[in-house]
Amino acid sequence: MRKFVKGITLTISHPCLTHHRISELDAQFADIQVKEQQWPLPGPDITPMYKKYLTHTYKLGQNIVCACCGCISHDITQFEIVLDSYGPLRRHLRIPEHVDIPFDFSCGIDLLDQNRILIDKLGITQDKRIYLCRVCHNQLSKDCYPSEALANFRWAGPVPEELRELTWIEELLIARVHVCGSIVRLGQRNNPSSFFGIKGHVVFLPQDTTRLIDLLPMSPASLSDMVKVVWTGKCKPDRSRLRSRFMVRKHKVYNALKWLVDNHDDYRNNVTIDEEMIKAWESTFIAVELLDSIGHVSDSSVEDAARDGFAMDNPDNDDIADDDTDHDLPFTSSGVVDVNNIAEVPDATTLNRLAQLKGHITANVVTGSKVLNQYDCDTYFTSAFPTLFPYGTGKHRDPRREGKEQLPLLKWVSLMLRHSSRFVSHTFFH
Repeated sequence: MRKFVKGITLTISHPCLTHHRISELDAQFADIQVKEQQWPLPGPDITPMYKKYLTHTYKLGQNIVCACCGCISHDITQFEIVLDSYGPLRRHLRIPEHVDIPFDFSCGIDLLDQNRILIDKLGITQDKRIYLCRVCHNQLSKDCYPSEALANFRWAGPVPEELRELTWIEELLIARVHVCGSIVRLGQRNNPSSFFGIKGHVVFLPQDTTRLIDLLPMSPASLSDMVKVVWTGKCKPDRSRLRSRFMVRKHKVYNALKWLVDNHDDYRNNVTIDEEMIKAWESTFIAVELLDSIGHVSDSSVEDAARDGFAMDNPDNDDIADDDTDHDLPFTSSGVVDVNNIAEVPDATTLNRLAQLKGHITANVVTGSKVLNQYDCDTYFTSAFPTLFPYGTGKHRDPRREGKEQLPLLKWVSLMLRHSSRFVSHTFFH
């Protein structure tokens, strides 16, 4: 038996292909032909779709802060509103007299300030009512101490003028530990792949990982150990166009370090400012070591098709630039982590590395046996991001929380990422 379909002759000889099955195929083919004739079908009604889009946009357009935990949300239905006379606030969010907080935490409500109640000011409405998220309100209504509360030794404090508007390079120079490796990618605006991540394996141990740095600022020559710059395009740009992106201002670095040594728990009595290094710096200079180490990829479109990663816009304030010649350069920073080297067979990697060893290989021996890690080092995050934790408070581990429910590390990180909008805008937390 033969059947003609669009000019193609099909010879059907299988005994299991019955007449009923042939009829089903004919019906399916006819249905396909009808759909082809009717294509394109009319689109759905966009009115309800647009209304849904507007509703969702307006919902996300308002930031609502829980006064207890300081976290931002956007759904008003997830909050309860209480008065300043709400009893559980005074019972559970009060800071004892013997606990010293190095900044003014008054909220402007006399009843709460007189009782040393610590809440987030952004969680107070204009008519002096207080927003509480459902989680915190449920705990307080049960007369329990909320583990997520800022008063549970989670306060970070306001960012002082000395630590504001530092460039990404200046922040690296003043940090006591560097937990992030960065790949900075520069390219032309018309490059369609400018915002992809960089493919590869990054291991970043640029310092003695058994202790924190106690002599700061870090030498600019060491920046290339933790930051790699890649230019994508047919030719490298003029170095003068990159001036503002790699600029260091001596007074900003020195003032920031001076403030940290005087006020930050991790820096006070632990860090010595390298006055001789700073004196040798010019008032404003360029991190030439990074510029000299720029890699060049002429055409990355093929590689981009297979790469994974994430990228973020440059957060630095362009007002520090001497000119505007480089503002048309896309500036992205990608984090690529393959700490377990899962993409390669470990034995093969080790054998390959051993085969490539030559006599001039240098082995850097690190003293100590215990590497710093985020789980048991109290100062791990506060020393790595001093602009986020200007007083060194709000640590993920705090012995003063004994007797109260401790916060797991992932829970602490989640709270920090939603903390009063400060962390969601920081470079390394994107």
